[in-house]
Amino acid sequence: MRLKGKVAVWFWLILFGANAIMIYELIFSRDNLAALIIGFLVCNIIFWPIVLRNYVEIKDDKLTVCFGLGKDSIEIKEITEVYTTHDPIASSAASLDRIVIKGRRQELMCSVCDKEKLFHELRRINPAIQIR
Repeated sequence: MRLKGKVAVWFWLILFGANAIMIYELIFSRDNLAALIIGFLVCNIIFWPIVLRNYVEIKDDKLTVCFGLGKDSIEIKEITEVYTTHDPIASSAASLDRIVIKGRRQELMCSVCDKEKLFHELRRINPAIQIR
């Protein structure tokens, strides 16, 4: 099962706003052309993969979070607690509507469009998971 990651409006605004500013500067400004091109490329190499490769997958009793160029996973039997948060700390989420997944040895944070479906599937596989 694959659940689509949530991308907030503010994230889209940052992505399109940064691109619009850099394209404007590339067209109308000839100062620091190399820096503008590098900035444009770096911005798009970082942000577009986050939008395009943003999902949570449950397969073979393992939960995998794919976010941009990164990927992290946890065995569902290791998960002890799952809860929602709006904590703005750095995480694998392009939205502040986040989910914390705590395991015995690790912790993941992600954001999905259908949280209830994720919670239901995790609890189906491991009834001992506390959901709050």
